[in-house]
Amino acid sequence: MATTYIPVPIPTDPVDVAAEAFEYLETKIPGWLPSPGNLEAWLIEAEALVAGELRTLCALVPDIIFAYFGSSILGLPPYAATTAMASTTWQMVDAAGYTVPAGSLIALTPPASPESFAFIVDTAFTVPAGQTFATGVTCHALQPGAAASNLTGTIQVIDPLVFVATVSLDTPTSGGSDSETPAAYLNRLSALLTLLSPRPILPQDFAILAQRMIPGVARATAIDLYDPTTGQTSRPRCVTVAVCDDAGNPCSTQTKNDVDTLLQGMREVNFLVYVVDPTYTTIDVNVNAHSYPSYDPDDVATRVESALTRYLSPGQWGLPPYGDTSARSWINTTQVRYLELAEQINRVDGVHYIDYLRLCVGGGTPSNRDVVLSGVAPLTHPGAFIVNVTPET
Repeated sequence: MATTYIPVPIPTDPVDVAAEAFEYLETKIPGWLPSPGNLEAWLIEAEALVAGELRTLCALVPDIIFAYFGSSILGLPPYAATTAMASTTWQMVDAAGYTVPAGSLIALTPPASPESFAFIVDTAFTVPAGQTFATGVTCHALQPGAAASNLTGTIQVIDPLVFVATVSLDTPTSGGSDSETPAAYLNRLSALLTLLSPRPILPQDFAILAQRMIPGVARATAIDLYDPTTGQTSRPRCVTVAVCDDAGNPCSTQTKNDVDTLLQGMREVNFLVYVVDPTYTTIDVNVNAHSYPSYDPDDVATRVESALTRYLSPGQWGLPPYGDTSARSWINTTQVRYLELAEQINRVDGVHYIDYLRLCVGGGTPSNRDVVLSGVAPLTHPGAFIVNVTPET
């Protein structure tokens, strides 16, 4: 069952519109063919230009109606852009004691960038007499969006605060995100409407709600009958939802709290719902392979390591290769299978065959057996790889 928004197919290209008109005349007038130099061809092409513009406007109407339905009627508006945050340290010119007012402006300039980003001090703070600096001063970006996130660089005070000597970042800026695009919003709304109910019913419904309704949750999987507080795996009317971000890392505490609040408010009265982090297992791999003639064995070995890293990264583990077309963003795969790992290696361009492959949990004893992952919602981390590639002569 598709969960992406399917637009109404309205042809808008004037060439296609004109072709429809020519085809219609050909069926009505036996032997008639359009001639580029005839008046009727010019008239049809001119009308097709006007009709194409009108059809373009008509094609937008279903999207707008569907978006209005989701935003205004269902109360599920598109995600708004969020502002990046910065933790800063302020150094004063002396220890006389100073107060920096809320709303003071600073400009952050990344290395080798001609562009600066304005940040505002969130709350007024005071450096008492006898001290010369304050740390952990939070500021937020003047303009919301992802551009001001993950930045480092130098900071200049914009406001005339002559008692401030320098301002520096404690950590890279974080938290900024762009607003949801119309296409992404329509796809998310389409997936939500597949539930056909404002209440989750099946275990996977809880995962869909967590992923689709809480920003910061990129993937989610539901474990039916599992109670993480006791370890019981067959508790009736109990669902545990594991969530992670787009890199496969645990979501923030606030994001998990938001998921828990959402699901607790939507569950049936007799249901128990829990929200947990994935469990991570590091996988070591040893492999000896042979490359085809004319391939650089060192280059092949490097690409084999890259393929293993990609396959075992937490952001890729359990990710459906066909995309999220069945509302399952996370296939809960609980084993690293020996033959599947061999397949990933054999797919690397230049690999002829494998004559030795062993894997294990990080630091363990390698073997040619599948590795069972720990936890009910496991993800993998690439560990130590030993890759030897012998050239074929």
